[in-house]
Amino acid sequence: MQLTASGIGISFGARQILTNVSFGVQKGDKIGLIGRNGAGKTTLFKILTKQLKPDAGSVLIPADTTFGLLTQTPELNEEETIYENLLHAFDDVFALEAELMHLQEEIANNNINVVEQEKMLAQYAEKMDVYESRDAYSIHSRVRGMIYGFGFREEEANRPVERLSGGQQNKVAFAKLLLSEPDVLLLDEPTNFFDITSIAWLENYLSECSSTVITISHDRHFLDRTVKRIFEIENGKLTIYDGNYTDYLRRREIDIAVKREQFENQQKEIARQEEIITRFKQFNREKSIRQAESRQKALDKMELLEKPQGSAAVVELVFHQASPSVKQVLQFDSVTKRYGDKTVIDNFSQLIYRKQKVGIFGANGTGKSTLLKMIAGEEVPDKGQIIAGQNVKTAYYAQQQSFTCETVLEEILYTAEQSLTYTQARNYLASFLFFGEDVQKEIAILSGGEKSRLSLLKTMLAGANLVLLDEPTNHLDIASIEALERAINSYDGTLVMVSHDRQFLNNTCDHLLVFENGVIQPYDGNYAYYLSRIEQQRKEGGQIAEKVKPKREKRDYTLKKMQNKIAVLESEIAALQAQITADEEKMCDEDFYKQADSSDVVLKYQENKALLEEYEEQWLVLSEEYLQNR
Repeated sequence: MQLTASGIGISFGARQILTNVSFGVQKGDKIGLIGRNGAGKTTLFKILTKQLKPDAGSVLIPADTTFGLLTQTPELNEEETIYENLLHAFDDVFALEAELMHLQEEIANNNINVVEQEKMLAQYAEKMDVYESRDAYSIHSRVRGMIYGFGFREEEANRPVERLSGGQQNKVAFAKLLLSEPDVLLLDEPTNFFDITSIAWLENYLSECSSTVITISHDRHFLDRTVKRIFEIENGKLTIYDGNYTDYLRRREIDIAVKREQFENQQKEIARQEEIITRFKQFNREKSIRQAESRQKALDKMELLEKPQGSAAVVELVFHQASPSVKQVLQFDSVTKRYGDKTVIDNFSQLIYRKQKVGIFGANGTGKSTLLKMIAGEEVPDKGQIIAGQNVKTAYYAQQQSFTCETVLEEILYTAEQSLTYTQARNYLASFLFFGEDVQKEIAILSGGEKSRLSLLKTMLAGANLVLLDEPTNHLDIASIEALERAINSYDGTLVMVSHDRQFLNNTCDHLLVFENGVIQPYDGNYAYYLSRIEQQRKEGGQIAEKVKPKREKRDYTLKKMQNKIAVLESEIAALQAQITADEEKMCDEDFYKQADSSDVVLKYQENKALLEEYEEQWLVLSEEYLQNR
């Protein structure tokens, strides 16, 4: 065994985190460590690396075992470049190289005797074996490969670390950790700062590397590709499953069903024995009393099975929505965005319609978050325009959060669009893992993950019909991600979201905007559809454009006349929507149908609904033709 944990237990105050946790790890194991946020996963990492001492139990690790721990606080020399920082992973090799050169000089010295020379030759051969075992001759090619794999361009290799974003610095620290090739890699959410291309590269690297890898991750696809065993922590206890994450889901359900059946059978047997004991006692004879006592002793010695808990309580999240928007929610009209000499978005035109769930992905730094910021009004295009339809109300979840109140509870009570009671606010906060005294925490002392969860909750409560989400899954556990997926799929509004979580994109999106090869390519489907298109392109050896709907026959309008007609239609649509809303409120009155004109109101309401549908269809046709003819 490379390491063995036996009977580990630890508590923080009155809260028991881990109870009697035992496991063994073989050399080369690939393990996924999963569980809800706060279950004890990071605590277990700290115990393995001796940052924490358990209250009970022990961990046995061979003295020469090296550990590499990925943390969210990178230790880098900020004045040095990316390349120079990565070379530090081989400082021991460079030191060994210096020793070898020194020995070469000593051996070549004619003043030493033969005995000393042979001794030095033996030392040289021994050190050379170590040097070659570290694959020292390929150090620079490995560093360049790591830079490329982590999504950095060749010209960025000489950029000082101090000029990198926080996410990029985390990637450099991770690359340095992998290059150091420790015996055991402990990775805590390794995909948070990666784009999809880099995650795929990382999956291949971890699957093939010789190190033992234990990974905490919420990325289900990543776990399926990289692990062969799952360690699940739930209610302080650890359960081990062979296989990847998909295997775990199937086997866990079987395991729970078997344990439930064993528990129920034991309960039936206990009830049967207790009934027999009661009956024997009622006979009140010496022999029956002895039999009752004997059975009671056997019952007292029985090892009781715990009642299986089944799946953890399901969190249900709901997006609060305002009144529906018009059919065309967003129109991107020849949008271009530059930063200095770099063009991140070039002449982009696209329509986004009501109820669409649009996923955005691509390499880091290509402009995905910039696109969201422009929709939210936080950035403006250098050319072109983004036009929001009438009655579009936007809520924006950004990676950089801002808050106005002092405590967590106040932030929800006083900044939510609708009035919430104290109980409602606490219930919503509990669904986002703010329990008990957590709701009174000052926002200033919250962790990055806690701030992200609080901001996401505010976004869901905003009552918007257009929601913008920038990497919403980064600080959520798997159960919370699945709850967010259910909320998105039941949401009747429009969503536009940036994510690198492939399963999340696949489960929630019906349209994709992919930043690739310097352009934004639309795909009319989810992530699985995107992969099928890429595979088709690979087989056919050429670029496949998305199928374009046939253009409608052009109408006899100039662009100016089209714009005027669109404006008139928008005015008519707004008036109809207002009248329909007023009629709906009138029809909700309990005395409405007693009124003499009720049937006329209902008839006019139905006519207006049909007319609204007709006007919206006309507006849609004209808008598409206007974009095609600009």
